Amino acid sequence: MTSNQDYSKKASELASLVMKQKRPYSPSLSDRIDQVITHPVLGLVIFAFIMWGIFSLSQLWIGPFLSDTLVGWLESGATIINGWLETYDVSPLWAGLLSEGIIGGFIAVVGFLPLIMVLLFFLQLLEDSGYMARVALVFNHYFAFLGLSGASIIPMYVGTACSIPAVMATKTIKDESQRKMTIMLTPFVPCGAKLPVIALLLSVFFFEQAYMTVLVYALAILVIYLSGLGLKYVFQPSQSMHHLLVIELPDYKTPSLSLAFKAMMQRAQEFIQNAATIIVLMNGLIWFTANFSFSLQLVESAQESMLYFIASPLAYLLIPLGFGAWGFAAAAISGFVAKEEVVGALAVIFVFSVSSDFDVVGIDAARQALGGAGGLTAVSALSFLAFNLFTPPCFAAIGAMKAQLKSNIWLGFAVGYQLLVGYMVAMIIYQVGTLITIQSLGDGWWVSILLVGLLGVGLTYARKQLVNHG
Repeated sequence: MTSNQDYSKKASELASLVMKQKRPYSPSLSDRIDQVITHPVLGLVIFAFIMWGIFSLSQLWIGPFLSDTLVGWLESGATIINGWLETYDVSPLWAGLLSEGIIGGFIAVVGFLPLIMVLLFFLQLLEDSGYMARVALVFNHYFAFLGLSGASIIPMYVGTACSIPAVMATKTIKDESQRKMTIMLTPFVPCGAKLPVIALLLSVFFFEQAYMTVLVYALAILVIYLSGLGLKYVFQPSQSMHHLLVIELPDYKTPSLSLAFKAMMQRAQEFIQNAATIIVLMNGLIWFTANFSFSLQLVESAQESMLYFIASPLAYLLIPLGFGAWGFAAAAISGFVAKEEVVGALAVIFVFSVSSDFDVVGIDAARQALGGAGGLTAVSALSFLAFNLFTPPCFAAIGAMKAQLKSNIWLGFAVGYQLLVGYMVAMIIYQVGTLITIQSLGDGWWVSILLVGLLGVGLTYARKQLVNHG
């Protein structure tokens, strides 16, 4: 049998032979580009600049032009249908349900589809070019401080499209604590269903300010990071080799326009199917409950409706967030069914209640309805946006979380933690924003102090109890 000395001798001879044949390393053009693109600091700056350019194109230039064109076509069709309803003297119940509840809400949601399509088109171009794989490397450096692997970025990137497959993608993470943390943090990524909410509120209250969209995504990254620190305190993930990210960087290439177009059309088809089914049903339900009492009588005032009595208790809890009106509470509730429905609910409750025609779909009329009748300011609108972005996702995504966590205890903790994070982020935005703009704290400011204390107590309790049941 060969001795260990023989193995060492042969290994030394082989190493010496390899060293003699070594050639000087000459980095390729792709390597030199990556040294800049994947730099921990410059990489973030480049990423922010690229996303700003994409959002400017999709939200200010190309997207609005296509959106106005689409809404014009839809409004023409809706006007014809409205005329038929008047000609044939259709019952006010069915006429209102069809024109305001179903058609009006559908137009409000689908009207933002072009903005989303253009955004998805450019994101697909980035993915096809090989750039997005480099973004994972940039954020891997920062995720290590949370005890997470760079592999956690992959589900979060998937989450920009939909939280459901993103949560399912976490099953490839081997470390159990890291996997649970990623499941809970991934829904904070603004998915495609949240884009109509972003587009509506930013276009209404921050018109032609493309940087606000970038700031919203920057806020999402900050929320993920800070809430990740809270989860790190609970889970105490092991600092091991798991934090390393092994990923194959594809070569840079010219992205395929046809592939991006096909991906865009596929997502648009899925969006329309969703809007034509569950959102239409929800809009009809919201219109009905907002116009009828529990005795099924048509009400003269919204304060007499079923929806008012259902949403009002929650509205009191939203006062410290700056939008403590029953209509916004109802819209937030509908968002748990589908985040796109927040826009449809606002359209049914506020926008279409101020005019009998379909011109109210426009930005100016929406600003008048939400800011006038609704009482939203720019600060409270941003708070409302944050609440819908960072509270628990739709029921389908929560179902995916349950399937991956495999524990009702952990699911309850995850949903509760997301709800608390969304509430606190919205409250901080409103209270601090109000203090800056009018030099005074908003209503219910004392709740923030109470919640900070409760959060600390809750995380400490979770660390002692939940991990033992993990």
